[in-house]
Amino acid sequence: MIDIHTHLLPGIDDGSRSLESSLVQLHQMAAAGIRTVFLTSHYMRGQYQFAQEKYQALFREFEQEVKHQEIPITLLPGAEVFLISGIVDDVKANNLVMGDSNYVLVETELNGFPPDMYRNLFDLLHNGYRPILAHAERYVSVMTKSKEVKDLIDKNIYIQVNSGSLVGGYGDKVKNTAWKLLGKGWVHLMGSDDHVRGDYESFMRAKNKIIEHIDDYTAQLLTQEHPQHIINNERIPYNYVHIHKPHHRRKRSFLRRFLGF
Repeated sequence: MIDIHTHLLPGIDDGSRSLESSLVQLHQMAAAGIRTVFLTSHYMRGQYQFAQEKYQALFREFEQEVKHQEIPITLLPGAEVFLISGIVDDVKANNLVMGDSNYVLVETELNGFPPDMYRNLFDLLHNGYRPILAHAERYVSVMTKSKEVKDLIDKNIYIQVNSGSLVGGYGDKVKNTAWKLLGKGWVHLMGSDDHVRGDYESFMRAKNKIIEHIDDYTAQLLTQEHPQHIINNERIPYNYVHIHKPHHRRKRSFLRRFLGF
């Protein structure tokens, strides 16, 4: 499995506070079956703003220690970029992409989508990047109107949900929103958003719940196949769920869901 959203790189944002705690977390992740991890440190102008040289130095140091301890996990670079006017210039200057791809993990105001959000996303798209909206279920705009996510997908934005959201780690409202998005096929990726504040249990619990309530295929898409597309810099399909409604209007029946490309 592949975790595309973590804050394990110590000493750069509000995530891991020490090398030791990050290594302990990676051991747990390896035991859970994680084999590749993106280190998506926060990038926020004026708060968590770093040059690529600093990030790469910390990344190499961390990677060497992981290899020294023989933890069977491949580390890949990344960032969680806070959308703001002109942020595309920062993405270019600091190569704030995921691995060697043109995918960019982005976030915005949790309390409501700002008026310039779509403009900032368009700037990224116009410059050849593939934006992924992090933890979409946690935005008030999405909790209030889930169709906002469908509109984003129609505009070529990918959607990521947190594993903790699916198991109630952020409260019932966020949990219900996450499952609603997932049930409609409006989620492309699942990440832990791990800040090294506890164990790594939520990722596996969330995956198992997806298998239980939807199917194993969807769980594999979100934790393995779609993340592998990022690693390979291949296009993830925007729509992978097709819902067929019955033609007979007098009698309602359950929706038949067919997954495929």
